[in-house]
Amino acid sequence: MTPAALVDDFALAATNIADSLDKVSQVIKQCANRIRSDSAELQSALQIIAQTADSQTQKIIFTGVGKSFLIGKKLAATLTSVGTPAVSLHSTEAMHGDLGIIHPGDCVIALSYSGNTEEVIRLFTVLRGMRSSENRALENTVWLVGMGRTGQSPLGNLCDAWIESAVDQELSLSVNAPTSSSSLMLAIGDAIAILLMNRRQFGPTDFARNHPGGHLGIVSRQLAAELSSDSVIKNGANPEEIQPKAY
Repeated sequence: MTPAALVDDFALAATNIADSLDKVSQVIKQCANRIRSDSAELQSALQIIAQTADSQTQKIIFTGVGKSFLIGKKLAATLTSVGTPAVSLHSTEAMHGDLGIIHPGDCVIALSYSGNTEEVIRLFTVLRGMRSSENRALENTVWLVGMGRTGQSPLGNLCDAWIESAVDQELSLSVNAPTSSSSLMLAIGDAIAILLMNRRQFGPTDFARNHPGGHLGIVSRQLAAELSSDSVIKNGANPEEIQPKAY
């Protein structure tokens, strides 16, 4: 193959990448339009999630297997960094001792696009059974929320609420690897994280405290300092009299 042919191949490859990004963008847009058209199902899930986030003692737990677990791990990290306590729990490990991380009042969010993932269904079946046998008050129950293609699924039937993340197809027509569907799950989870962040009025100073390292930590501290100075100046005080907070 000649160098010119290589250039042509990579030019085509770059166009294919751009086309794939367009498809993912369209998937997210379609989901947003569905929510605007009918948000009742999402509202039910958000009510449970917000109730958990507002508590001083409960947390949000993301669970799944495979790539869905990795998405949950990222979402738990994002929520925690912006003020909402969250952890990730592998559905298989939960059945071998890690179930102890789930406490009364927690909200467990299961990520399973098909809604048929055996390990996740097994975990939610156990949690549902524990809830029934312990007969706890409603505010102390373990809440079960699912995210995936449809709530009309074995996993959906075990959930208190469902977050729909359906896509028409993955990026590849021949290999059904999670691509469009995983991108949409991640986008929805990030949007929920920012919603909760704004709900608790979590700002740059809070983020700088949670994220002291790296470039993000530097930028956050600078922004927090600028906002603090602006506030002081508007109130007629001397910015130099303000003592910096210890992180």
